[in-house]
Amino acid sequence: MKFANRFDTKRLLVRRAFNGMARAYPRGVIAKLRALAVLATIVVACTTVTSPLPSPTELFTQSPFVSPTATPTPAALHARSVTRVGDAIVASGHFDGSRSTQVAVIRDPSNDLGVQIAVRRGSVEDSSTETEWFKSEPAFLSLPRAKFAVADLDGDGKDDLAALYDAGGFTSRLYVFKSTGSAFTFANAWWSGDDYPWARARAILGARTGTRDALFVMYQDDGARLRIHQFNSDGSKLAPPVTAFDSGKGQFDIAKARFAVGRFTRALGGEQIAALYQSGSKATVIVFESTPSGFTMLPDVYTTDVDISLAQTSLGAIDVNGDGRDDLVLQTLDADGGAKIHVLDAAASFHPVGGWGGVATLPAGSSCAYAGALGVGDWDGDGRGDALSLAPAAASSLHATALRANGTTFVTASSGATELRCPTWPLNGLPLAGGDPTKRPIYVKVDNNPTARPHYGISKADQVYEWLVEGLTTRLAAVFQSQQPDVIGAVRSARMTDRPVIPSLGAIFVYSGGGPEELMALNYDAAVAKRYIDLGPSYGWGYRVDSRPAPYNYFTSYRNVMAAVANADDADQPVIVASWKFLPTADGDPASGGFGDSAPATTIDVPYRGGFPVRYTYDANTRTYARFDDGVREVDAANNVAIAARNIVVIQTEVHFTTEFGLDPAGNPKLDEKLTGTGKGIVFRDGQREDVTWTRNDIVDAFTVRNASGELVLLSPGQTWIHVVPQDWTIPSR
Repeated sequence: MKFANRFDTKRLLVRRAFNGMARAYPRGVIAKLRALAVLATIVVACTTVTSPLPSPTELFTQSPFVSPTATPTPAALHARSVTRVGDAIVASGHFDGSRSTQVAVIRDPSNDLGVQIAVRRGSVEDSSTETEWFKSEPAFLSLPRAKFAVADLDGDGKDDLAALYDAGGFTSRLYVFKSTGSAFTFANAWWSGDDYPWARARAILGARTGTRDALFVMYQDDGARLRIHQFNSDGSKLAPPVTAFDSGKGQFDIAKARFAVGRFTRALGGEQIAALYQSGSKATVIVFESTPSGFTMLPDVYTTDVDISLAQTSLGAIDVNGDGRDDLVLQTLDADGGAKIHVLDAAASFHPVGGWGGVATLPAGSSCAYAGALGVGDWDGDGRGDALSLAPAAASSLHATALRANGTTFVTASSGATELRCPTWPLNGLPLAGGDPTKRPIYVKVDNNPTARPHYGISKADQVYEWLVEGLTTRLAAVFQSQQPDVIGAVRSARMTDRPVIPSLGAIFVYSGGGPEELMALNYDAAVAKRYIDLGPSYGWGYRVDSRPAPYNYFTSYRNVMAAVANADDADQPVIVASWKFLPTADGDPASGGFGDSAPATTIDVPYRGGFPVRYTYDANTRTYARFDDGVREVDAANNVAIAARNIVVIQTEVHFTTEFGLDPAGNPKLDEKLTGTGKGIVFRDGQREDVTWTRNDIVDAFTVRNASGELVLLSPGQTWIHVVPQDWTIPSR
């Protein structure tokens, strides 16, 4: 059965509430955590829940609550973790039910929306220990749209995998992969919610609550408000969530927190949730205690006496010193990719063992400066907590360093590829360098009439689409995420052909007007299906200039757009930007990345009608393409930078005239295009031409391009111009 994401285009209304919660987006900021007396006051507010809580037996089913001051016999060592490493997801748990912990690596190895789960045992740093436990067919699900947790949901003593999945709009589903001890079986959706926006569910955790585990979602509600939602399992499905904690407005911004599950103040009873929270330049440890009526926030916290950036910190929870309490294990990264491992001792009020020098140090190049990942477990079953430092590496592999506890420190052992693949922007493949790949891009419709040239801001776009419009003229769409131009223009009206592309970006759609039928459909996409943020001119983001005649004189800026969008629903929520596939650098072998059978092509012609033809010429010194509009070199008028594209992508597909969305003012029919499925295309890169086949399962996916041998074709990092043209067009090159 296929479970690729599909939007329900027949849904006419989306309810704006869930369990009585308001659906506006949060825009408050959390009050600073200062002294314990202030925190005690916050605790009182946090335990007052605005929506009714269910009965204690419905909320928590674990063994009787144990006071934090009790000293029972320590429980057996157990730990779980989930972390994203490049394109992979790495989870740790007791998947085979034994005393030692295994590592599950979840990938899409063929880049076809398939899922492979391989399990490592013993020498978890070594990929040669992997055994395949699950392999799906293509078009199964999209891993970037899944948040995973580890939990024993059927109570058989073997940990399972749960995936909270973005099914489109405000629909989320919880899929379960059940462990048999030697394989995972897909158990379908155990819960589905139409009014549960996936972007607000920032983290999902599995925790022990009795014979079966429960799932806990850390949910960002309106006004910097944390709600902890609990999903209870009956062994075959999950009950609708109940609110186990409500911080109140303005009290907790999840973007500033990292979470872990364990028993931190005691050795028995239901598990607790710990958060490491950014408080100015420091970090504060917060513990949420499980009680029969929900979670409460304990006042015994610790604030670091050194500066810590959560952007460069990974967190896990495991009992390192064998005292029956789980400690917090931190990995803090250096600018050179080195790292320090710290243990915050729960029994010592989370003060670091041995100070902030770290209990272990990893050398430079062990990780990326802003992309470290940490797993925890007991790899050898000796009862002492271990860790696993991870970084993305070449060929979709992992660089892993196992840290095995020996009583006083960690013994390290590394394996895997040493050539790292540090995170890049999803639309241009350039180094992310601490940027946020989940921030909303802006997709701006730009006029391409000769009177509207030269364009402004175009050199800072990650991607530029050129679309055929009525009369077979063309119009551009510039996509900005990694850079923020001061001037963008001239902005013109929307077209139906934009609709199948913007959902893959989760973007802010910036345009000036459109036909009534088009605007109605666009409003549905944005307001009902929640595919992007619709930003028509009524938001006040644009201005007119005197240097050009109307309608070619409407301009904006990145800052104007972001100021205008501040009042749009969920505009500040993270989004999934479907990533294109890129080479690691722009100066490698031109034949790599699927170009082994390419042909030279230093001049490219896109045969648009008179006034609109495009030519690209290749510069071997810069390995970029200059663009010419009707014979005139394309230069960004905002900064006088000439266009220097790294890639030219041609998507050939069915293009047809339609009157479904009315006629233009001149009486011309409009155009529609088929932008899902498969078709022919061409990729130009490094002065070479590679004829390709493109595939795109859904409008939330990026185009995937492969050569005649089925090899994935990779783009060069940098700006890409994308031309969508009829399938019978010939694109000359020489």
